[in-house]
Amino acid sequence: DKDGDGLVSWKEYNIQMYDRVIDFDENTVLEDQEEESFRQLHLKEKKRFEKANRDDVPDLNMDEFVAFEHPEEAEYMTDFVIEEALEEHDKDGDGFVSLEEFLGDYRRDPTASEDPEWIVVEKDRFVNDYDKDNDGKLNPQELLSWIVPNNQGIAQEEALHLIEEMDLNDDKKLSEEEILKNQDLFLNSEATDYGRQLHDEHFYHEEL
Repeated sequence: DKDGDGLVSWKEYNIQMYDRVIDFDENTVLEDQEEESFRQLHLKEKKRFEKANRDDVPDLNMDEFVAFEHPEEAEYMTDFVIEEALEEHDKDGDGFVSLEEFLGDYRRDPTASEDPEWIVVEKDRFVNDYDKDNDGKLNPQELLSWIVPNNQGIAQEEALHLIEEMDLNDDKKLSEEEILKNQDLFLNSEATDYGRQLHDEHFYHEEL
């Protein structure tokens, strides 16, 4: 809010974030892959900024700006959160997220006898936590429970799971040694907040 009017304009946000006002054409795909990725990200930001605006004033007040920064925490942004999640994960455009789409770019190693631990955990979570109607895919409402979970309940459940799987000496605590021995499970856990970030960025899928 550079002009001190209690509102944040799209121009002010751009200058704060990128030191300049950026304006990409929605219909012009850029040849450079990195520039195109940034264009897509910036257009999504602009769309989210516009969706967060609830009044006739083009700039965002404090509540609207919080909704822009954390749309999953604003009830009136729910439809947008679902829409954005479908755009990212629903690759075949059927309005649902299948198990394969849920797992992202993961491809099983043909030489491996079984899936890695984090894939087993993710599959179990898909079947038992999110797919409530057991039809093998997540509808928009089920998708919302994945994107915007009951954080406290999920964290407690996941923390207990980590201790159960990694606590080698049964002292109900995790030592540095125990974490290092099971670092894949630890890093892919939602309890550490790494799992969700990496899943969303498709990072660990590509690494495999």
